[in-house]
Amino acid sequence: MVPYSEMASGRAGPAFLILLGAVGLLLLIACANVANLLLARSGARRKEIAMRAALGAGRGRILRQLLTESVLLALLGSVLGVLLAGWSLGALRGALPDFIPRLKQVQVDARVLGFTLGLSLITGLIFGLAPALRASRADLNEALKEGGRRTQGAVGGSRMRSLLVVTEMALALVLAVGAGLLARSFARLMAVDPGLRAANVLSMQLSLPEANYDEPRCGSFFKNLIERLEALPGVRSAAAVNVRPLRGGLLDMPIWVSGFQVEGAPEAPRGQEPWADIRRATPGYFSTLGIPLRQGRFFTDRDDRRASPVALVNEALVRRHFPGESPLGRRLRLAGQSREIVGVVADVKLYGLDKPTGPAIYAPHAQWPSRIMCLVVRTQGDPAAWASAVRRQVLELDPDQPVSDVRAMDEVLAECTLIRRFATALLGVFAALAVLLAVVGIYGLMSYSVSQREHEIGLRMALGAAPRQVLAMVVTRGLVLAASGASLGVLAAFGFTRLLRGLLFGGITPTDPLIFAGVPALLIAVAAVASYLPALRATRIDPVAALREE
Repeated sequence: MVPYSEMASGRAGPAFLILLGAVGLLLLIACANVANLLLARSGARRKEIAMRAALGAGRGRILRQLLTESVLLALLGSVLGVLLAGWSLGALRGALPDFIPRLKQVQVDARVLGFTLGLSLITGLIFGLAPALRASRADLNEALKEGGRRTQGAVGGSRMRSLLVVTEMALALVLAVGAGLLARSFARLMAVDPGLRAANVLSMQLSLPEANYDEPRCGSFFKNLIERLEALPGVRSAAAVNVRPLRGGLLDMPIWVSGFQVEGAPEAPRGQEPWADIRRATPGYFSTLGIPLRQGRFFTDRDDRRASPVALVNEALVRRHFPGESPLGRRLRLAGQSREIVGVVADVKLYGLDKPTGPAIYAPHAQWPSRIMCLVVRTQGDPAAWASAVRRQVLELDPDQPVSDVRAMDEVLAECTLIRRFATALLGVFAALAVLLAVVGIYGLMSYSVSQREHEIGLRMALGAAPRQVLAMVVTRGLVLAASGASLGVLAAFGFTRLLRGLLFGGITPTDPLIFAGVPALLIAVAAVASYLPALRATRIDPVAALREE
């Protein structure tokens, strides 16, 4: 039983909620960066604001002017953002898998525009308020003095700008840690063995109408079709199975399962009866997909209705129901019929690379026909080039029989990782932008601090401070800010990464020590480089020129 909301959103729901949170964090970082720039700009405009106040402008009027500028800046940014969103919508649809619900309904409509407008007004007001309040509280006497700009710039607002930079670093680290966890998890996922060889295999779906095909005619149709296909030059082998492997759909659960009973084994308690995925396959299915045989034999053409019912099982079923013994010769009661186990095949990922492999039973299609089958054809070279030839063979047998879902098995395999690939790539882009903004914030703060402290630095150098001491002073301040932000970010990341638990795979935990140690170290190193450039400029200050200018 599955909630309808889960049916509607499927596997994409958690990924999009996480990406929505990442967008919010990135927006906060961008707004903090803008607020920092506005603080620096308000310091540079202190004389202008003081002059306006001296000429009679009240504090409320100055506040309205500065907030209007901030909101206008936010609105201009939102207009550009909406244009970029509309332009990139086609690429976004192309990057997302087709099974994401309501994908074609995604558009930039009135609701999106209204949301963007409201968000722009809110961000413009909130993040423009602190710079506006600080500028409107300027001391007229101090601001109008010669050199007042530098004194105020070095002292007033410094703590606020530092706090904003620390916040940026913390939020950037949260996104970077999340992206690192998803990247490691995705690397583990790509290393998973699907249990088959997907290269050079074409697959397509056939559904024979019940009115025209009873069970004997159904078996004859697929037998004749496979013989025709294998006679084509360039086709190495062909087969059919009722359900294509690596097909999980929207729900993270097996849906082609059946109960069975091991003859001679104690009866299982009620509610704990054994179950297995059921697959009906033609004899060449395992060799066509390259599924290895572990024990016994594959199906042959002799396993038809006249022969004794047989079955193949996978290794997962053997581990669960025949531990430490050979299952060959044992019998399973399935769908009211007793079948002898004649072989054991390797485990195949039936519902996706990230899903555990459960017990599976394979029955010969000739003994248990199915009208709905997936045709798999191994070709020489690109399988897509053979799609039309395979269709022609189907139509020659039945001119009214359509085929659907024609895809290479490589595409099916790639689709299994598409949600994780998309989430990992997008969160990685967000994290890169966040780190870039945070680094720009540190660089801007250090550059502004150096420009405002030229007199102090010149005085220090005039009193004997060596360039390396000035360099260390500026870089140390940048490292302190980065380390403070990283410490706060690590604490916040512990909460954020727990939301990623459903997207992690391969033993990667939300508190992976490699990510939680490596990402902060990398971020601090990048911040050190961003602080080094302004520090290098500080070492080139001419003490005489700095003191004369002051």
